[in-house]
Amino acid sequence: MVKTATSWSGGKDSCLATWKTTRAGIKVDYLLNTVRRESDRVAFHGVKAELVQAQARSMGIPLIQKRVGDDDYREVFVSSLEELKTRGVGSMVFGDIDVPQNREWCEGVCKEVGLRPHFPLWGADQRELLSEFLTAGFKAVTVCVDAAFFSEMELAKTLDDAWLSRLDEGRKAGTGSTHCGENGEYHTFVYDGPLFQHPINFRPGEHVFKTNHWLVDLVMTPG
Repeated sequence: MVKTATSWSGGKDSCLATWKTTRAGIKVDYLLNTVRRESDRVAFHGVKAELVQAQARSMGIPLIQKRVGDDDYREVFVSSLEELKTRGVGSMVFGDIDVPQNREWCEGVCKEVGLRPHFPLWGADQRELLSEFLTAGFKAVTVCVDAAFFSEMELAKTLDDAWLSRLDEGRKAGTGSTHCGENGEYHTFVYDGPLFQHPINFRPGEHVFKTNHWLVDLVMTPG
């Protein structure tokens, strides 16, 4: 039987894409995650590798976690896809929504290896996707926010109806983030929901300002 893997960041979009795939009757057999070699953290999200490992354990899905640098991301990603292919994977799930160049990149690396890319969220309304994520019962917090759209106080915020309303107001004013932050306005960490057997325990730690973004260090705590 052909297997399926998800390109997994630990955030809401890859999580929702995985959930929608399983709801369609397709088992997700592996999660593929990349972290920065120098920091052991997910790029842009700033989430520690161990937290992603905890997600995979709670979901009961094997995790393939690779370390990448500035110059070898594509090379490592393609190599990882080749490894997945040897494990019987024929399809890769991606959480991209509406940025054409991102989809083109995913399609390109899959074509190079001979895998079929799958985009469960593609072309959907971002507000409807975020609402679906919340209605399904997933729980997530913001881990990185663009200072052009959010303040430091909006780090480690729980995604809920209040967050949705906050985004609605920004969109109406014409200056706010897209609802799913598809242009990098904000990133998240999912810690519980229907894919998880138990929640991931953590506490918010230090705040860091880097390249016009606020990031929070999530620290794992005993379960």
